[in-house]
Amino acid sequence: MRKSVNFILILLSSAILFSCSYDDDFLKEEIDKIKSDLSALTKQANSLQTMVEALNAGKVITKVDNMADGKGYKITFNDGTSMDITNGTNAPVIGVKEFEDEYYWAITTNSVTDFVLDKDNNKLPVSGKDGKTPVMQIDAEGFWTVDGMRITDANNKPVEAQGDSFFKSIEETEESVTFIMANGSSIVMPKAGGTYLKFENDANEPFFVFESGKGQKLKFKFANLHSLELIEAPAGWKVFLHVPQRELEIVAPHDATYGVRDIILRGLDKNGMVYQAIAKVSVSGKAYSDPNGLFVLNEGNMTTQTGSLIFITPNKQVLNNLYFTMNGRRLGNSAQDLFIKDGKIYIISQNGGTSATGSTFDSDGMLIVANAETMQKIEGYNDELSTLSMPSHIAVLDEANVFIRDTKGVYIFNTTTKELNLIAGTRGAAKNRMAVADGKVFVIASKKIFVLEANRLDIAHTIDMGANISGVLKAKDGNLWVSTTGTPNKIAKVSSSTYAVIKENEITEGKLGAGWGATPGITAKGDTLYYSNAGTTIYRHIFSTEESKMIIDAKTVVPNANMIYNNIAVHPISGKVYMTTIKGYGWDFLTNNISEFDFSGAEPKLSENYTDKTYFPAGIFFSADFQ
Repeated sequence: MRKSVNFILILLSSAILFSCSYDDDFLKEEIDKIKSDLSALTKQANSLQTMVEALNAGKVITKVDNMADGKGYKITFNDGTSMDITNGTNAPVIGVKEFEDEYYWAITTNSVTDFVLDKDNNKLPVSGKDGKTPVMQIDAEGFWTVDGMRITDANNKPVEAQGDSFFKSIEETEESVTFIMANGSSIVMPKAGGTYLKFENDANEPFFVFESGKGQKLKFKFANLHSLELIEAPAGWKVFLHVPQRELEIVAPHDATYGVRDIILRGLDKNGMVYQAIAKVSVSGKAYSDPNGLFVLNEGNMTTQTGSLIFITPNKQVLNNLYFTMNGRRLGNSAQDLFIKDGKIYIISQNGGTSATGSTFDSDGMLIVANAETMQKIEGYNDELSTLSMPSHIAVLDEANVFIRDTKGVYIFNTTTKELNLIAGTRGAAKNRMAVADGKVFVIASKKIFVLEANRLDIAHTIDMGANISGVLKAKDGNLWVSTTGTPNKIAKVSSSTYAVIKENEITEGKLGAGWGATPGITAKGDTLYYSNAGTTIYRHIFSTEESKMIIDAKTVVPNANMIYNNIAVHPISGKVYMTTIKGYGWDFLTNNISEFDFSGAEPKLSENYTDKTYFPAGIFFSADFQ
């Protein structure tokens, strides 16, 4: 029988979900709110459940890896499952307690620990019985709930979520791992000792990319196992197990479809204990630079996930989580902007592998450079950019002149020498996209535009527009479109070489605001511009005829289009206009749309609508705009 141990664990399941595209002051308020509420990570809830299930199943630990930032550990069990634990100091009041060899949710009030009971006064199991696992969460007001009902303490008061982690630290020996809890108690789990099964790629999550129709061998290692078998392989893939050679021979089919799949090896030791090794496999892709396609960059959720990239192919296939599928690693936390230059895609995030709340992710860095055609990683930068404060936008002239905007201004980063330098006088650069034209970078700064040049650490020129600027874009002829929100709202064509205003039109329908979003308030195909004033109503302005017109309110044709999330964008080839919307904040952000509108006919129409694909979209991007 298992030794009886009582210990307090925190369920860090946050329902406080928000984006990172707000103005900086509001963002800081959101971060402070998270810190004060101590609402932590949903994945920690999964770790807690994994821990209890491992105890109940008598599993052993096969590997302990330090997280990159030293703030915790990745624990791998003999069946291939794993859990992340984060170090902390403050124990919460919600935890677990052992009773008759099972673990149940518990609550501590006035130093007394009691079981949490449901409405029928039954104890609530952590890992569930008969397939019934209670769902523990934190509601929008910061109180613990079970299956949607608030938990109350011994004084019949709702329980506020407090504490920072259920683990304080671990102690590892050759035979065991001792988990020391934030409340001072501990639990000991045995290690596998000399018994193991793993792929030779000893990453935390082994990942392999295959060419369609071509073979590849995966090497694995094992010890003290008397039988091995292949128990899972992707449908249609040819996978052959060669135990004497300790390898898998694998051929991905010619028609392999997009996505990440599992290959699982299983072995048994002399006592019948199961050991598993799991490899993630994918098929290499291409044509992601197709000018007829489009990208949607997701911020992700600041507290629970990294950014991600969606690619919509010309034939309207939606490829989710593109970067992860091609690399087995993730974008940075709170991805914000991207730029394509010389066959490379540059993706910037605010937080890289560590979020503003201290949580860690398997990210390739704050700035990731990948092949724009295949999306396979070329380089990732994180420590080199540690002095940046929540970077939000990027523009590229060449490898030695990567311009990055943050809360302190605009920097030049040399990706070869790793040099990072702040450009003098650029404090106040707006949290909005920078434009590249005539070999220069144009940056919004309230009523002005900073003109930045390669290898210069000062502002080359300043363009004063006389009113607040909501967007600057490269025009098809190489000049600039600039939108201003004064009285009246105006769209101007500005020379990218002389900086003179070539022509300026007043907007007679709608307004040109960019709202709190981090994308321009205007978008253009030729001399036809679209705008929505950060709302769901789309307007059109034809610059040559000076005509402004309301086209459509997306709410009338798109379900749950309650809030536009960042601004609209028009495809520079097809002329289709795209809008990203969400139903609302909280969990309503998961109900969302990527809507495609066709305005080429006599009547506007919704030509395509992709539902529930985004995670706080940071913007819509077209490869054709960078060519």
